[in-house]
Amino acid sequence: MSELSLAAGVLVLVVAGPLLGAVLAVADHGHASSRLVGLVTGLIASAVTVLSVTVAGSGTPLTLVLLAGPGLELTLVADGLAVAMVVMTTIVAIAVAGFATSEDRESPQARHPRFWPVWFALWSALHLLFLAGDLLTAYLMLEAIGVAGAALVSLDGRRHTLLAATRYLYAELVASMTVLAGIALIWHQTGSLRFAELGPELSAHPEGWLALGVVTAGLLLKLPLAPVHLWLPAAHAWAPSAVSPILSAVVVKSAFAVLIRLWFLASPGLVTRHGAQLLGSLGVVAIVWGSVVALRSAHLKQLIAYSTVSQLGFLMLLVPLMQAGSADAWRGGVLYAVAHALAKAALLMAAAVIAEDAERPDVEAVIGAVTRRPLAVFAIGVAALSLVGLPPSGGFVGKWYLLVASLRTGQWWWLPPILVGSLLTAGYLLKLLKRAFATDDLATSRPTASPVAGVGAAPEAAAEPADVGFDARGALALALALVTVVIGVRPAALLELIDIGAPLVTGGG
Repeated sequence: MSELSLAAGVLVLVVAGPLLGAVLAVADHGHASSRLVGLVTGLIASAVTVLSVTVAGSGTPLTLVLLAGPGLELTLVADGLAVAMVVMTTIVAIAVAGFATSEDRESPQARHPRFWPVWFALWSALHLLFLAGDLLTAYLMLEAIGVAGAALVSLDGRRHTLLAATRYLYAELVASMTVLAGIALIWHQTGSLRFAELGPELSAHPEGWLALGVVTAGLLLKLPLAPVHLWLPAAHAWAPSAVSPILSAVVVKSAFAVLIRLWFLASPGLVTRHGAQLLGSLGVVAIVWGSVVALRSAHLKQLIAYSTVSQLGFLMLLVPLMQAGSADAWRGGVLYAVAHALAKAALLMAAAVIAEDAERPDVEAVIGAVTRRPLAVFAIGVAALSLVGLPPSGGFVGKWYLLVASLRTGQWWWLPPILVGSLLTAGYLLKLLKRAFATDDLATSRPTASPVAGVGAAPEAAAEPADVGFDARGALALALALVTVVIGVRPAALLELIDIGAPLVTGGG
């Protein structure tokens, strides 16, 4: 077998592996044993490892055309952006799979039979979206991701989760129609939807900026970016504990990946200074708005959901800095997206363990948690380092590159939002850590809040600590958080990968 055919087979397996897991779970009536999950995730991890090593070793993107037609084709493109996103997804998904199987061992009948098939299908759709070489495939995968995400939110069937899932689905529907309208404009003007062909064709038509703007509007709602983020907090806060991490860490990156690929890899000539500055300004709004609401939130998962709104704002600062010609912005933005995913998933997994243990959903559940769930508290602390942007963490490296890009392009006005946003992030995460090291008797002096999905009703007083034995889920959260430290200490390999197939920068415009 030639090296090229082997690489092509691995690329297909990266997408087909999670689908195999979905089929096997359906065959087992929706159940997935630890052995099955371990075999499937091991297969996927092996394929992703081979893919990343192959692309990094060659230094060039890997392209595979599966279906070809006039103006339409199914093409997989494994460049630095795609592989970094796939590696990010795989690491988070493996950790969440371990988290879910650990829950299944503790409560074998609690898991909804549709969880594992839908969850594996979502994983496959994420991989295919990140590897998509054409806009139509990316759109279809965005739809699959939206439907699967809403389905996972609604699995327990309770009224509040159904309402949150319905709001999620309505937002996805509006965003989908908007993106589809933009794609129709692009097709009408260019006769092609291949990312590699859009730039010259769109630039030749005066309506190209309109098509790009319509698609961008839909992607911002799917992201979602403030102020069109109102569906996210409820959906992420009410989702089951094994669902929230994949939604807040990875699913929100799907529209972001399509957006920056469309703007800077497909049609960089259409990106105007005013448009880029507008997206950067919306990012600042998201940073401040999300952080302030998180600081005031009394619910644990809602606080983390609004943290996601804020962190997405940092990612949007990549747009004006890239438009000004900074390669550092590309490196910093993509690396920060990866670091955020790992830290946010770890934070949500640890929070779910602590809230379940305390049998209450509000931030007061964290009081005294260091004596009950030390691994989970440690995971929160390590994840906080990356989200705030402190060394030695991947979040620090990502923000550092954004700061450097701001200075090198002369766009100093992005420095205050980055610094202030980091301080606000430290504020709401320190609120959790302060309570974690406090004493349990403080819990009885504070009011309880309405329950969050998967936690149950809040008692009038904190329960007595129990011997929980080895905290497997807390250990998984900590391991995931520590990956951000590895990235912070040794970022070179990831930065070199991100540079493969990166957009060529020519200076400000």
